[in-house]
Amino acid sequence: MSVKLRWKTYPNGTKSAYLDIYDKGQRRRKSIDVKIKKGDKNKREKKRMAEAIRTKHHEDLLNNKWNLVDDDKLSTSFLKYFQYFLDSYQRVGKRKYEATHKQFKEFIKVDGGINHNLTFQELTPQVCERFRDYLFLQAGLSGETPYDYFSRFKAVINKAIREKFLLDNPLVDVKIKKPGNDLKKQILTAEEIQKLANTYCGNSDVKKAFIFACFTGIGEKEARNLKWKDLADGMLNIRRAKNEQKVTSKLPATAIKVLGEYGKPDENVFTLPSNTAIRKNIKNWKDKAGIKKHITFYCARHSFAIMNLKNGANLLTISKLMGHTDTSHTVKYLNYIDEEKNKAMDSMPDINIT
Repeated sequence: MSVKLRWKTYPNGTKSAYLDIYDKGQRRRKSIDVKIKKGDKNKREKKRMAEAIRTKHHEDLLNNKWNLVDDDKLSTSFLKYFQYFLDSYQRVGKRKYEATHKQFKEFIKVDGGINHNLTFQELTPQVCERFRDYLFLQAGLSGETPYDYFSRFKAVINKAIREKFLLDNPLVDVKIKKPGNDLKKQILTAEEIQKLANTYCGNSDVKKAFIFACFTGIGEKEARNLKWKDLADGMLNIRRAKNEQKVTSKLPATAIKVLGEYGKPDENVFTLPSNTAIRKNIKNWKDKAGIKKHITFYCARHSFAIMNLKNGANLLTISKLMGHTDTSHTVKYLNYIDEEKNKAMDSMPDINIT
């Protein structure tokens, strides 16, 4: 094991320092930012600086503190590395990694202050913080999805660190809190949905789409892309935007009533504003209706699932209606029903027995 100081001389007489590092059978070259130009008056001081850097690197190697990162790895595009990660990933959960990769590309477009060919050297804690805030505040995601995507992002970063594409972990001080189980706050009762139906909303299409979702389980993206041809013969025929799962179900009477007169097959059923505008519309609408819960468009899906469970539908049926890939995603609704049953039993009157 050795760390030797070397100098490269250029045709103009400038000398540039670099380290010749030999460790564990491998020889590596690392540039250091020390240059001596022809006629430089600080020549002696710069030589001492270069030697001090060499000494520090040697000491860190001895103490197993120095993780070697090649300059070519630091200059690798992070998105290209992420794509390489996806191409070689063979385990369960690849779909969420792909969605995270897509969200990061969208984030770069929206942020505007980031190089589109972002390198590992440019992947700073500040960039990671901005991506976190984008997922939670701007991407139009809900529930545990922002947390899941950022967790996948962290996994890719950790793999890059193990493969020595990064010297330091940019996520050390970037914290995220896993969302708690606040499902109860996101469930609307039939009475609350009726209140919303009776209350004026600033955007009539947001109102119709939200109530339609309460009775069909579609998400915001499906509502935005829904065509009249997807509702032929009183049936809903769509694919979930999140996972491409096919959903086919009969339209209940309330959903048909919400729609009114059908339009042309290729026309959109709803004309919806931006995600931010939808959130503002729903907040103002539910406040006017006197509903204290924190409601987003995703709550319509939650409410749809609970109403069906209360009406006797089994877990597999709910899973199919919601477009889940398997029932593991649907269990949380069953747990909610069980909690409600337990509370009902706990509220039974206490009778003295003599």
